[in-house]
Amino acid sequence: MLQVKSVTVHYGKALAVDSVSLEVDEGEFVAVIGPNGAGKTTLFKTISSVIRPTSGEILFEGVRISDLPPHEVARLGIAHCPERRRLGYRMSVMENLELGAYLRKDRAGIEEDLKFVFEMFPVLKERKNQKAGTLSGGEQQMLAIARALMADPKLLMMDEPSVGLAPLMKERIFEAIEEIKKERSVTILISEQDASLVLPMSDRAYVMETGRMKIEGRGRELMENDYVKVTYLGL
Repeated sequence: MLQVKSVTVHYGKALAVDSVSLEVDEGEFVAVIGPNGAGKTTLFKTISSVIRPTSGEILFEGVRISDLPPHEVARLGIAHCPERRRLGYRMSVMENLELGAYLRKDRAGIEEDLKFVFEMFPVLKERKNQKAGTLSGGEQQMLAIARALMADPKLLMMDEPSVGLAPLMKERIFEAIEEIKKERSVTILISEQDASLVLPMSDRAYVMETGRMKIEGRGRELMENDYVKVTYLGL
């Protein structure tokens, strides 16, 4: 479904992503783990075309997307749930969810997806008329995930969904991600610093450090990798 081929990204003269390649098959749950500053967010922004690569190419379902504007990438079926949520903070919860579905015309499908996200995150239903900026950090993360789901994406990209959250809220968010994985026919690409949360549910995973892919393998296999155990799992 997604092919990232030898992508390099610069910020001015600074190298952020160095000849990175990555693949995601339809129906997979693929994780990119690594420390803060590894280049994960830059990679995700490049996939969604918010940032243009210096070199390399990105294909989605065989279509080259690295030259497309972000709204065309979204139209093809990629939903990007960004780091730090990036909500419409002065908009209500409901308005944010409606914004997620702005490309859709299937009213019945929109209502069905709205029911799903409200069942998964009941607090959003309770606060649907409340301004997004008044929600807690965890509730805002729920809303960001729900907004992305309202696009009915083929590929859901979630960038650092646990960042800045308390441990109990992290667990709640990942319970929801597990539910999405089981209940929705959506391919998932996720970046995360907390390897202990994401590796057990990943079909495959990549370890990204200093702008490069260091290790690749099946999620549970990487949990037994000596380097990953010491560096990311604290074992």
